[in-house]
Amino acid sequence: MARKPSTLSAGGGLLLLALTLKLSLAAAAPPNFVVFFTDDQDALQNSTHPRYMPNLHKWIREPGIELSNYFVTTPVCCPSRTNLWRGQFAHNTNFTDVLGPHGGYAKWKRLGIDKSYLPVWLQELGYNTYYVGKFLVDYSVSNYKDVPAGWTDIDALITPYMFDYNNPGFSRNGAEPNIYPGQYSNDVVADKAVAQVKSAIAAGKPFFHQISPIAPHTSTQFAYNQETNSTSVFFYPPIPAPRHWELFSDATLPEANNRKNIFEADISDKPAWIRALPLAQQNNRTYLEEVYRLRLRSLASVDELLGRVVQVLNDTGVLDNTYLIYSADNGYHVGIHRFGAGKTTAYDEDLRVPFLIRGPGIKASKSTQPANSKVGLHVDFAPTILTLAGAGGQLGEKALDGTPLGIYASDDGSLPQSYPRPKYHRNQFQGEFWGSWWDEVLHHIPRYDNNTWKTVRVLDEETNGQAWKLVAHCTNERELYDLRADPGELKSQYGNPRLAAVQSRLEGLLAVLAVCKGESCRNPWKVLHPDGKVSTWREAIKSKYDDVYNKIPPFKFQRCLAHQVYENEVSIFRDQIAAANTPPPASRHQARRSAQQQASGGEGAAVFRAPVEDHAVPVPPEVLNADVIKWFANKNYDLA
Repeated sequence: MARKPSTLSAGGGLLLLALTLKLSLAAAAPPNFVVFFTDDQDALQNSTHPRYMPNLHKWIREPGIELSNYFVTTPVCCPSRTNLWRGQFAHNTNFTDVLGPHGGYAKWKRLGIDKSYLPVWLQELGYNTYYVGKFLVDYSVSNYKDVPAGWTDIDALITPYMFDYNNPGFSRNGAEPNIYPGQYSNDVVADKAVAQVKSAIAAGKPFFHQISPIAPHTSTQFAYNQETNSTSVFFYPPIPAPRHWELFSDATLPEANNRKNIFEADISDKPAWIRALPLAQQNNRTYLEEVYRLRLRSLASVDELLGRVVQVLNDTGVLDNTYLIYSADNGYHVGIHRFGAGKTTAYDEDLRVPFLIRGPGIKASKSTQPANSKVGLHVDFAPTILTLAGAGGQLGEKALDGTPLGIYASDDGSLPQSYPRPKYHRNQFQGEFWGSWWDEVLHHIPRYDNNTWKTVRVLDEETNGQAWKLVAHCTNERELYDLRADPGELKSQYGNPRLAAVQSRLEGLLAVLAVCKGESCRNPWKVLHPDGKVSTWREAIKSKYDDVYNKIPPFKFQRCLAHQVYENEVSIFRDQIAAANTPPPASRHQARRSAQQQASGGEGAAVFRAPVEDHAVPVPPEVLNADVIKWFANKNYDLA
């Protein structure tokens, strides 16, 4: 709900905030949540190193933890963000692409995702919810009035200005959009975020605040030709803030974690389309090194943003009751195997993302190294937030695929006893993607259209860290990796007779997880072994179960499609799982959602104004009146 600001500047008023807080907070106040959520940030190429992001380490990692095994399951922005908020895999949201018809904002609204997702659920609990930055790619000058539900205050980047680092455009709560010519996008987000968090504190209610800068995404420019009714899009490396252009000039593409997969020479084990890619020549390698440095430089302003926001929380006395979380929508690769730069593959660079958290009950690692090895997924984010907010008992009503994260392994002794502490943490999971692959910076490499795949992964703590991955491509080519021995995924072991038992178990898990819903996503063993005698990888791998797994037909694609069609994705378990997952009844908590909870809260409280608003100007009429939907309908490119 938009409100007229009471003209307090974001640069002052901390004393007022502290006094307001002291008067309004109860002794056992619900925790706040501030989420820093970047775009296309890797976990495996050192982008979160303390040299590059010192505030991240100072404010979150050292007083909190990093999950060293945290993954997205659909490595592209808009489906992955939906997984995060909805707590479901993309094959269950059926939101599988960035743009229409199989993704896009119109489909997102049509599916009703914003009628039942994390910010709505938090508002039902009495939280105020705030958002600033990138939301979905085609939230634009053509549809900004159709505001996503669930946000007390949403100030969202809009297309065609979303990825314009030096001329960003925003619409706040559906108001006519403004652009900020000559203002650096991450700094505009930072100014707005500081004003929002001050407003959230002044309102005197628990709050959830998501801050989503575009870095280190590529810079993207649009050009629409009315005569030919076609749109061109131009991708460039990310642009740093002017003050950061000369940082990290000695940084080189790392061989992180002994992966050794940069500019891989021998790709004879890879699918045919990857074998056809050229090995990068020296000029391309030099360019990719600079792309890598530009990504690091663009993140320097994000680190400054984080420091500014956390300083406000600290100065107003709310930091100790606030969970700070840092993550990204998907991973990213530069120079691995035969690729230039991008995402959307099944390799770990694209699936792994940073996940750092500090807050009440979490033991400080006091380290620059990850301190928690429990597997976590984006679909676990919503159930984790709800549980920490005191609504763990409601998870069963929401048809979630995820489970609360394994932060119980880092309990400082004060994590609520109601937080789940399972005997066996979920260590197996699936990933999926539908669509094409294209190189975001080496534009001479042709696009590949049949990049639809499913993958299953096991990381088993009971068997001394055994880690396996099976990838099933829509061409029905397969890859299998022993990730403990081969973390860089250099040599596929698919078809290796010595690994027949491993392969059959992975095929069985994939047959379940590729079509799972709810409980079968969290515990596929229950489907594979209905008698309940198997609940871990260590038990499943025993030879006495060879016949069970050898009789399971492998999951397969009938043909390559750029979108999900159930009949095209064949699993013997699909009907069984569907029958066991009837939609839950409407939540009784939803019926209790009061007008007070829906309102912006803290009536009469100050709403802070960001200084950057002095630079705002209206979007030019010719752009404001453009039909961006038509731009996307006539595209010959991909956006992500």
